[in-house]
Amino acid sequence: MRSGTTRSWLVGLGLCGVVACADQPTAPRQTYSRASASDAVKFWESGASVYWNGVARELVVKYLFNPFQAIRTYAILSTSQYNAVIAAEKGRDGKLHPSPMAAVAGASVTALTYIFPAEAAGLEALVDDQLASTPWPGEGHTDWAAGEAAGRAVAETVVARARTDGFFAPFTGTIPVGAGVWFSSASPPAPPIGVLFGKARTYFLESGDQFRPSPPPAFGSPDFFAALREVRQVSDTRTPEQDALAKFWAFPVGTYSPSGYWNDQASQLAVRYHLREREAAHVLALVNMTGFDAIVACHDAKYAYWLLRPTQADPGITLSIGLPNFPSYPSNHACLSSAQAAVLGAMFPAEKSRLRALAEEAALSRLYGGIHYRFDNETGLRLGRMVAALALRSDVSGHEPFELQ
Repeated sequence: MRSGTTRSWLVGLGLCGVVACADQPTAPRQTYSRASASDAVKFWESGASVYWNGVARELVVKYLFNPFQAIRTYAILSTSQYNAVIAAEKGRDGKLHPSPMAAVAGASVTALTYIFPAEAAGLEALVDDQLASTPWPGEGHTDWAAGEAAGRAVAETVVARARTDGFFAPFTGTIPVGAGVWFSSASPPAPPIGVLFGKARTYFLESGDQFRPSPPPAFGSPDFFAALREVRQVSDTRTPEQDALAKFWAFPVGTYSPSGYWNDQASQLAVRYHLREREAAHVLALVNMTGFDAIVACHDAKYAYWLLRPTQADPGITLSIGLPNFPSYPSNHACLSSAQAAVLGAMFPAEKSRLRALAEEAALSRLYGGIHYRFDNETGLRLGRMVAALALRSDVSGHEPFELQ
């Protein structure tokens, strides 16, 4: 980027460092390995999809989005980007075809303006600057105006779907009460978060309850009390390393959120493996769409069972991190991390073991923090991998647009 006006807006967002910062499911037909030096993408070592996902992460931070707003943002953005690239590639007219990178820019500004309307002018300035820059390698014989128009049109269809996804539908039902049932520990008590997330329109799941897990151990049972004692033991003996791990994975409001961590991982891998624009957009879309579905599935289960948190069963348990205002079983972190790590591991086989270990660490961190039982984490990891396996089976191997339900 070379425009002084655009750079000023980037500084205001803290984006100047964005470019630099950037069981086992069935694997998709296309996997990614390191490209040869002659095939590597040369322009500032990323691409339009990676860049605009970085913009999205910084806006999530700026606007103090909660984790649920964040994963929905990343999914809407990256779905728009990938479908826009495919539309551009299929739009050849004679020797010219719409620019895929311009399509990503048009799709990104449309999607992000829907989510962050106050940023419309700044986002449009980024597009203007991008389209005015020297064309990137691989962009010869492309029509930038046609690409931008195609991207905006595609994103409008994604945004129209998002307006009716029901993800943030208000809850007007009755909260159950009884032994072992979750209650708000907030002061004063607050309505539970995400009661109807499990009813939202998904990308790959037929419904939020498609893979609903079996009930957790019954409150008062030997298995339940054994799991509770483990949380208490960790609380009583929490080491500095355990505390640091819990805090690292917490990603509270004011960060790019847990899904932002995996979005950043996907972006870094796209750069490291020199993915071309369609490939990078494909990775980001599949990772973020799967993460969204994992949260839907997880919240369906949470409000099917309404299990109380460990500190509600044993007030002697101390917390290392904040206590979310919704039921315990299963763990959102486990669901989300295992789903997104499994997709990335399938697409980058050389990274699979490392990514799986990170997802398991993310899940374990919630036990260390005092907010989850071990069975919350184990069930969440399994559930997330089931969602990922479905997404990978549904994947079109990076050559067709995602058909949105």
